Amino acid sequence: MKMEENNESLKIVKKRWNWLRKNIGQSIIDFFQMKDQREEAESQLEDEEEIELILEEANACGLRLEVEQWAIQLLKEDYDLPRLEAYVRAYNEWIK
Repeated sequence: MKMEENNESLKIVKKRWNWLRKNIGQSIIDFFQMKDQREEAESQLEDEEEIELILEEANACGLRLEVEQWAIQLLKEDYDLPRLEAYVRAYNEWIK
């Protein structure tokens, strides 16, 4: 009788442990996925701010439109090129 109770208790503990392990693991995964998404969104905002600064500098030289169009063309030619990099290249091409 005592042995059966111990076995039953052990089964219950194992089930609880498996449930906790699954839920804790999922919580950790969810946390890091949300963290990655937040970091990516913040990075995109920073890139947009940098792009705007580049365009303002180009505007000071009267070349904002040219830099913007050149960057857009670079992005069309190379889909893997990051937006910020395209604007930096365009700026360097036009402001020599």
